[in-house]
Amino acid sequence: MADYSEATSPVVETTHGRVRGVLLKTLYDEEFYGFDGIPYAVPPLGTLRFKEPHALKPWHGIRDCSKPQDKCIQVSSYTKQVEGSEDCLYLNISMKTLKSEEPLPLMVYVHGGGFKGGDASRRAWGPDYFMRENVIHISIGHRLGPLGFLSFADPSLEIPGNAGLKDLILALKWIKANARNFNGDPERITLFGHSSGSMAVQLLLVTPQTEGLFHKAVLMAGVSPELNRLPDMEYRLAKHLGYEGENIDAKVFEFIAAADPKLLVSADFWTPLEKELGRMMPFVPSVESYVTPQAVLLSEPIVLQRTAWSNRIPVIIGANSGEGLTFNPILRNATALQQIQKHPECVLPQTLLNRCDPGQRRQLGQSLLDYFCQAHGHRLVMEHTDGLTDLWTHNMMHSQERFIMARLSYGQAPTYVYRFDFDSPDFNLYRIRFFGKEQRGVSHVDELGYIYVIPATFKLDKSRPEYVNICRMVAMLVSFAATSDPNAELTKPLVQWKPVTRFGPRMILNINEELKFIAQPERQKLMFYQRLYEQAGVALF
Repeated sequence: MADYSEATSPVVETTHGRVRGVLLKTLYDEEFYGFDGIPYAVPPLGTLRFKEPHALKPWHGIRDCSKPQDKCIQVSSYTKQVEGSEDCLYLNISMKTLKSEEPLPLMVYVHGGGFKGGDASRRAWGPDYFMRENVIHISIGHRLGPLGFLSFADPSLEIPGNAGLKDLILALKWIKANARNFNGDPERITLFGHSSGSMAVQLLLVTPQTEGLFHKAVLMAGVSPELNRLPDMEYRLAKHLGYEGENIDAKVFEFIAAADPKLLVSADFWTPLEKELGRMMPFVPSVESYVTPQAVLLSEPIVLQRTAWSNRIPVIIGANSGEGLTFNPILRNATALQQIQKHPECVLPQTLLNRCDPGQRRQLGQSLLDYFCQAHGHRLVMEHTDGLTDLWTHNMMHSQERFIMARLSYGQAPTYVYRFDFDSPDFNLYRIRFFGKEQRGVSHVDELGYIYVIPATFKLDKSRPEYVNICRMVAMLVSFAATSDPNAELTKPLVQWKPVTRFGPRMILNINEELKFIAQPERQKLMFYQRLYEQAGVALF
């Protein structure tokens, strides 16, 4: 168990060896312990690159876990340079106390970044605000891009795909086995994620591999009932890097395995048209083409969801009221308007884009533009920017709605829905990073500034509504992790957040300067999507 002789650098015994942490201070000067860079798998180097992760052998002596390890190798969204390391299968644990009357619930975070970027450490996501609560915060580094999601149908290569998800599963096994050593309750583990991290959590909810490894989940701004991975990505990557042979798995793999990992993660081989259609993530989770003992996804999530073990556990799901700000290309580039005029299909959800023939795609895209902007083709002008932003927000909200419908049809546990709508002039840090302070609204990722200390965070005066909102957000998440009910002592006097119901209006928690339990404002427009899916012959759930 833990050794308390050194309060500033505590040592904890784990299943694999002893680790030394460090005493840290939050932005508001509260003390907490950090154990950063604990390895949970063999480094995926050399012949292990692209392969399923391997369990670690125990180490001797005390391992220093006072500093975060490198993030997984990627092109940084800040510097546009290749950063990080292939040796990145580490997790980070933070808690304010190593002993308490009752063991603490654990909250395990999966970062976003389009399955190709992001950092699991407190450099990116400081758990400071969680550290005033009785909770253990853990984040997991996992392989990204081609290193995490390369997939070959040839079984002799032993790369069926989804290595990045298998990393997360191995980490969850480590966390479950070691929860007690860190004063945690192995029966109260909450898995939560944002954006592609939320999609990863959604996929871990539907695979049989994770049953019993966590007990509730929070999905923040990221759901995809279909994987929407395009074919032949591996072959296209190899050709982009100079491969001249046929599309034969063994030959393509041999070429990629010999390539510089920096070139693998920075390869950009989308065609101009694919970019116009909003393609961003070449290597994402996939349906594995043959069965292995570690297989995570042997069908599409929409199919697995119907009989998933997780239909029996409670879930929170939500998104931001202005998600579409981030995904509206016109806000970044005026020529994007011409592309939407020319290719109306680029506004479709990826699922419809991938499942319709060109003529149908065009027609469905036009009807979506007509519904949100009352115009398509050359009648679509810059004045329609708000309508387009609204359209992209509803694309996100509709994939979330499909998940909720599945939960209401197949679930036996509560599903709580929120809508984050806090429009701060100076603390919606992602909106400000991308659009400056002139643009208002609540963009993709803005909510994370209210639960994490991020690089742009500054210390708020405690009288400010933004600070009050941080306290409420964290209290609700921790209450859910502790009790399966997000109604915290702090928020109960203000609002009662109830789960969604099958019948009647879609009731959600609206998070603004006030907390209000309201009928979902987007509901009417979301119903329009049901007709598009019917026209396309695509099942909703």
